[in-house]
Amino acid sequence: MSKTTLVVSHLATLLVGIGISYLVLPSANNGAGSSSGTGEQGTTTLAGNGKKGKKGKKNKKSMSAISLEQSGYEAGLNDPLAALAAAKDIPGRDNKYIYTESVFTAWGEKDGAEAAAWVNENLKGIEKSDALYSVADGWAEVDPEGAALWFDENTSGINREDAIYEILEAWGRKTPENALAWAENLDDYTRSGVMDALAEGWAANDPEGASKAVEGLLKYDFGDEFAMNVAGQWASTDPSAAANWAGTLENADARAIAFLEVGTEWALAEPEKATAWINSLTSEEDQLYASLGVALGWSEHDPGEALGWAVGSVENENTRQRIIEDIMLDWSSNDPNSAAEWLNAQPGGPQNDEILSTFSSAIIDIDPQAAITWASEISDETQRNENLSMLLEEWVAMDGNSARQWVSGSNLSDDLKQRFGTQQ
Repeated sequence: MSKTTLVVSHLATLLVGIGISYLVLPSANNGAGSSSGTGEQGTTTLAGNGKKGKKGKKNKKSMSAISLEQSGYEAGLNDPLAALAAAKDIPGRDNKYIYTESVFTAWGEKDGAEAAAWVNENLKGIEKSDALYSVADGWAEVDPEGAALWFDENTSGINREDAIYEILEAWGRKTPENALAWAENLDDYTRSGVMDALAEGWAANDPEGASKAVEGLLKYDFGDEFAMNVAGQWASTDPSAAANWAGTLENADARAIAFLEVGTEWALAEPEKATAWINSLTSEEDQLYASLGVALGWSEHDPGEALGWAVGSVENENTRQRIIEDIMLDWSSNDPNSAAEWLNAQPGGPQNDEILSTFSSAIIDIDPQAAITWASEISDETQRNENLSMLLEEWVAMDGNSARQWVSGSNLSDDLKQRFGTQQ
C-alpha cells in the first residue's frame, strides 16, 4: 500500500496499519510513511572512606545504579564527608548523582541536623536543592518532627516545600495525627501543596484513620486531593472497603474523585470485579466516575479489553465516547502498532463503528489524513458518509486549499470530492 504523509508520527503508524489503498493520494508514494544511570551488575569500587576497590583499580563496568546506591548509603552512614570527597572519582555525572544522593539520605538518617546545616552552608543552586531533599528523605524516616521544624525554619521556596512534602509522607506513616496538627500551622500556600503527601503516607498505613480525617479537611482547597489520595491508597489494598467509604462522602467533588480513584485502582488488578461494582451503583453520577476510573485502570494493562467493555457495557453515550477517545488517544501515542493491529482485527459492526467514529473525530485536528482514513473504515454506509462529511468540513475549514487538493486526489466518493475537493 502507498504511504500517506502524516503530521504526527505515532498516527502515521496507525494509518499505515490500516491497509486501505483507495484513499491514498497517487503522489503520496514520495511522502513520509509514517535516565538511567545503570550499567552492568557488579560491586562499586568506591568504599565509604574513598579508597579504591580490589587491586586499586576502578572497574567502570561495575557502576550499576544498585551498587552505587548501596555503596553511597553505606559510606554516608560511616563517614559522609569522606564519601562526598570520594565521589569525584566516580565517572559520569549521573553515576555521581546516584551515589551522592544516597550519601545525603544516609547522612540525614544518621544526623539530619548536621547534614542539613552542612548542605545549607556549603552547596548552592540545584545541587543544594537536590541534597536538601535527600537529607529530608533520610531524616524524616527517623525523626520527622525534628526534620519538619528544621526545614520550616531554615529553608524557603521550593527547597522548603519539597522537603516538607517528603517529611509529611514519612510522618503520615508513623504518627499522622501529630503530622496533621503540625501542618495546620503552615501558611495556606505551602499547606495546599503538601497535604496530599500526608494523605498518601497516612492511608498507606491506616486508610480508615485517614478517611476519618477527610471530612474535616474538605473545607480547604486541598481537601478533594486529600480524599483522592486516601481513596487511591486504600483501593490499592482493599478496593471494596474503599468503595464503601467513597459512597459515604456527601461532598460531590470529593465523592466523584474518590469513585474515580477506586475504579482506577480496582481495574488495575481485578477489572471484572470492578465492573461488577459499577453495575451495583444506583447513582448515574457515581457510575460515571467509577466507569471513567475503571477504563483508565484497565487500559493500563489491556486497552483492547477496556474498549470492548466500554462499547459493550457502558450505557451512557457521552461516558462511552469519552472512554473510547481517552483510551484510543493514549494507546495510539504509547503503542501505535498494537493500536492499529487491534483496530484492524475488529469485526465490522455497530460497536467497532462507534470506536472508529469517535477516534477519527478526536484526531481530526491532530492528523486529518489519519482521521479520514480511519473514518472510511466505518461499515455502516450512512454513518460513514455522515462522519466523513463532518470531518472533511472541519479539515477544509482548518487548512483550506491544501485539504481540498488532498480530497481531489484521493479515491473518496465523487460526491465527497465534489463537495470538498478543489473547486473548478
